Amino acid sequence: MDVKITGRLLIFSLFKRQKMILHLILIMLLTIILGSLFLPPTYEAATAVMVQGRINQEILMPLPRADSSRTVMMNPKEEVNTEIEIVKSRPVMEKVVKTLKLYDRPIIQETGFFGTVRTIIRKVRSAFTWVLTKIGLVSAPTEEQAIEMAVLKLQKALRAEPAAESQIVRLKYRDRDPVMAKKVVNTVTSDYLRQHMMINLNKAQCSFFAEQIDIVKADLKKLQDQLVQLKEKTGLLAFEEQSRLILKQLDTYETARTSIQKEIINIKAKIEKIQDLRRTNPKLLIPLPEIAQDVQVQDLENKLINMQYQLNSVNQRYTGASRQVETASSQIKELDKQIRQQVNQILDRELAKLKALEAEKQAVEETVASLKKEIERLPAQEVALSNLNREIDTKQETLAILWKKYQDSLIAQNTDERLDNVKVVSFAATPLKPVSPNLVLNTILGLVLSVVVSLSVAFFLTYWDDTINLPEDVERYLNLPVCASIPEL
Repeated sequence: MDVKITGRLLIFSLFKRQKMILHLILIMLLTIILGSLFLPPTYEAATAVMVQGRINQEILMPLPRADSSRTVMMNPKEEVNTEIEIVKSRPVMEKVVKTLKLYDRPIIQETGFFGTVRTIIRKVRSAFTWVLTKIGLVSAPTEEQAIEMAVLKLQKALRAEPAAESQIVRLKYRDRDPVMAKKVVNTVTSDYLRQHMMINLNKAQCSFFAEQIDIVKADLKKLQDQLVQLKEKTGLLAFEEQSRLILKQLDTYETARTSIQKEIINIKAKIEKIQDLRRTNPKLLIPLPEIAQDVQVQDLENKLINMQYQLNSVNQRYTGASRQVETASSQIKELDKQIRQQVNQILDRELAKLKALEAEKQAVEETVASLKKEIERLPAQEVALSNLNREIDTKQETLAILWKKYQDSLIAQNTDERLDNVKVVSFAATPLKPVSPNLVLNTILGLVLSVVVSLSVAFFLTYWDDTINLPEDVERYLNLPVCASIPEL
C-alpha cells in the first residue's frame, strides 16, 4: 500500500508541477545553448614526436662492474617523461613566446553575429583595462612581466601526452586562432629539438684536444723552420762517439718528460671534462665511469640505488607527508651528499696528482737543462741538430697522440645515440574545425542535465510538501473516511 501511494504521489507531483518542469528545462537548455554560441571557438593543433629507446654509458648511476665495461638500458617511461620535461622547460617556452610574440597579441576579429558580439566584448574589456591603467588603478605590466605571464600561460596550455603502449609523445595546443595554434605547436617542436641537442651534445672534450693540437702544431712548425735553417747553414753532421752517452741520458729524460707530458694532458682532459659536466649538469652525481671504479663510490652508489628503490616502494604504500617517506628522502639526500663529497675528494686527488706531475716535469726539465749545458761542450752544430731532431720527434709523437684522441672524441660525439633518439613523426597542420564549443554535444548534455535538475526540484518540493492532496492522505493522517471528493476545475 505504501509503495503504491509513493509512486502515485511522485507521478501526481510531476503532473501537478509540469509547467514548472517545462519552464526549468527550457530556461536551462536555452542558457546552455546561448552560452555555447557566445563562447569563442577554440582550435587544436597537434604534433607527434617519437622518443626511441637508447643505451647509455654508465655516467650518472653505473652499476658495480668487474673488468669489462657495461651499459645501462634506460627505462622507456623515464625516457619519455624526461623529454616531456624538456619540452615544457623554460628555455623552450621562453624562446617560443619571444619568437611568436605571444605576450603582445592583437584582438582576433571574428565574423558572424556571435563572433561580432564576442569581438565587441573583448574590445570593451580592453578599453576598460586601458582606462583603469591610465587613471592609475591598475599598473601596466612591463615587457619582462608580460613575457613571464605568457611563458606561464603557454606552459599551462601546452599539453605533452605520451600515447598509450608506444613511445610517441603528442604535443597539443589550443588557441582561438587556428593558424597561431599551428605555429605555436610547430615552433615548440622545433625549439625542443634544438634544446635536446644542446643538452646532450658536449663539445668540451673535442675543443680541448683541438686547442692542444693547434699549440703543438705551431711549436712543431717553429722547430722545423729552425731545423731547415740549421741544415742550410751547416749541413748534416755526424755525431761523435764521446757524445753518445750524454745524448742517451738526455734521450731518456726527454722520453720521461714526454711520458709526464702525456699523463698531464690526460689528467687535464679528465679534470676539464668533469668540471664541464658539472657546469652543464649540476645534478650529475658521478661525472665519469672511471670515478665509479672507486670502492667507496660503488658502495655509496649501491646504497643510493637500494634507498631509491625503497622510496618507490614506500611511496606506493604511504603518502608524501608520512614519516616513512620523509625518512627515506632524507637518507637519499644524505647519500647524495656523501657521493658528491667522495667525488670531490677524488677530484682533489687528481688535482694533487697533476701538481705532482707538473713538479716532476719541472725537475726533469731542470735535469734536461743541465744535460744540455753539458752537451754545449760538444760541437755546437751537432748538439743543435740533435736537439732539434729530438724535439721534433717528441712534438710529432705528442701530436699523434692528441690527434688520435681528437678523432676518438669526434667519433664518440657523432655516434652518440642521445642526439638522434628523438624524431618528429608529423608536424601540425592548420585545424579546419574548432574542438570547442561542441553545440550538439552541449545541447544533448544540457537537455539531460535540465531534465534531471527539473525532476529533482519537483521531487524535492514534493518531499517538503506537507499539504493533503489525495483522499488517501485524509484516511492515513486524519483517520477519517472519505465519502466524496470535488475535482479541481
